Amino acid sequence: MDETDRKIIAFLQENGRVSLTELGKKLGLSHVSIRKRLQKLSKDLLKVSAGLNAERLGIYLAIICAEVETPKRLQELIQIFSKCPRMIFLARTTGAYNLMTIMVAENVETLNAIIEHCSVRAYKGIRRSEAIIAEAPTIPKYLPIKLVTDRSADDAPCGINCGKCIRYKQKKCLACPATRYYKGPL
Repeated sequence: MDETDRKIIAFLQENGRVSLTELGKKLGLSHVSIRKRLQKLSKDLLKVSAGLNAERLGIYLAIICAEVETPKRLQELIQIFSKCPRMIFLARTTGAYNLMTIMVAENVETLNAIIEHCSVRAYKGIRRSEAIIAEAPTIPKYLPIKLVTDRSADDAPCGINCGKCIRYKQKKCLACPATRYYKGPL
């Protein structure tokens, strides 16, 4: 990545809809040259995607740090939660905890349900965990919230059946966005 690539990325971060022609004018290059650079960057460094305005959607965040007992169980949990449509951040960490997740919820009741029943802290193999609740972030304003278009499944990607969940039955959770039970805006 050279200085021109950095400038292209910076312009895209400001406005992901900027045209190749406009980028070319700003950088003194042809739109063909810009396209070639973007194709090269897109192979392994850059991904252009849509983010959703978390504040406008009324999104809350559940930040969960956990100490997972074994490396094998840590890998299993990463596999399980990598498919979760509520997950926007999942990483191995060092220090007091070895796993950090950030999940989204549309309201406080769903947030509480996620923390207690659907997050990593509710799974076997967790020595201890800590949950932090946050409002929609100031930075970044737009989050990579996954929108699921196929809602025909009974079970969430993590294996939980929301239709059998007491919190869902009591209307204290909107359910997983990847299931037919989901009643939320995402």
